[in-house]
Amino acid sequence: MSLPKVVSTAKTVKISGLYRDFLFTFLTLLFLSSLLAYQSAFAFSSSYKEAVTHEVGYAHLQRHINFSHAQMAFENQDYAYSAKLLSSLAEQGHMQAQYLLATQYDTGLGVKRNTASSFYWYKKAARAGIGAAQHNLAVAYAQGSGTQQDLIKAITWWKRAANKGHTDSQFNLGIIYATGKGIVEPDMKQALKWWRMAAINGDAAAQFNLGALYANGLGSTPAKTCEAVHWLQRSEKNGFEQAHNALTQMKGSVDLSKCK
Repeated sequence: MSLPKVVSTAKTVKISGLYRDFLFTFLTLLFLSSLLAYQSAFAFSSSYKEAVTHEVGYAHLQRHINFSHAQMAFENQDYAYSAKLLSSLAEQGHMQAQYLLATQYDTGLGVKRNTASSFYWYKKAARAGIGAAQHNLAVAYAQGSGTQQDLIKAITWWKRAANKGHTDSQFNLGIIYATGKGIVEPDMKQALKWWRMAAINGDAAAQFNLGALYANGLGSTPAKTCEAVHWLQRSEKNGFEQAHNALTQMKGSVDLSKCK
């Protein structure tokens, strides 16, 4: 039986800027060459409506109206106008505006692309508690995009986002600990922990990786055939082609019907 190999491509976030998705690249991490397979993987759209400021009065109402106008302008691809509205709101501390403005600077929509500005506003929104901003800030630190490269800070922000339930951050932490990077030693227990969290949240690549870990008995993870089949089947159900291929290969030596 040919055992499945873990998917090792780190994930970026699809920036959900008011229902329009934009992709920016992520620093490729060190891979375990004998273990890890390559797979392009894109993150699910992230909501920036994670925190609510409790304000009252005219000023709050006006900010709400202006942000609604910015949303409408963005959806109508009037990016220059949305950036103008968002800039004013971001300066006033509107966290959702800070996050969305960061994505516009990151992608160059309506403004000249500026990684230093995108980093600045990602950091503001991340500190305000927006998980998608925390993830993107971690990516910026990992890449050295708009700031000095710092993997330790990247891991710190990925953990904050991951503990808030951000699936792509959970997945990336799994890669960090599976491969080892910088001062981080390979730790399959930690990789298993973060991939399990992402898998429970429905991430197909993480589900596949859990299946591969159990099938191979990697690190301190004992080989558990039915546990492997369970996660591979969930990954397959989510449309992950490598999971389908792995299950097809396993059928020759494993009675999958026994794994209920």
